[in-house]
Amino acid sequence: MFPFIAILKWLPWRLIGAAVLALAVFAAGDRYGAQRITTRWDAEKTAQAQAVAKQAAQVAAVTTHQTTINQEISNEFEAEKAKIVADRHDLLARVPRRVRRRAATRSGPVPEVPAATARVDAASANSVPAAGQQANHATCNQLAEDAAQTTLMVVEFQKWYREQAASGQTGQ
Repeated sequence: MFPFIAILKWLPWRLIGAAVLALAVFAAGDRYGAQRITTRWDAEKTAQAQAVAKQAAQVAAVTTHQTTINQEISNEFEAEKAKIVADRHDLLARVPRRVRRRAATRSGPVPEVPAATARVDAASANSVPAAGQQANHATCNQLAEDAAQTTLMVVEFQKWYREQAASGQTGQ
């Protein structure tokens, strides 16, 4: 045991003490820094979760508002369409026909409606039929109804677009 004591006398105790003190300060600083970073990281994760929840609530509100707009426009479209159809039927019932029907005797200066011509122009080789309709069987009443409905659809689409655009601008 004597040689061990001799070795201890030769060691520089001040250097060893300084190294141990430096090691203790380094370990304490490492632990303090890790706790600080963990605390900031947890705070950032909480802030991100709150931001995601806020964004989800805003998206839900905008979606609900847009659904309401869609339903209102659809209801307006159906009401306006029913009104146009009723007005058209009422108008057709009240307005006399403008074409003279064939009289039994020709009495008057107005000529009769000519009969259909005997010949028909040949169909072109590259004719394309109208989608979903037979071109020869379209009546004036049907064309008027289609035009009114298409116009109404465009008007309602424009209203819908304006309200959706306004909803998107106020939601942000």
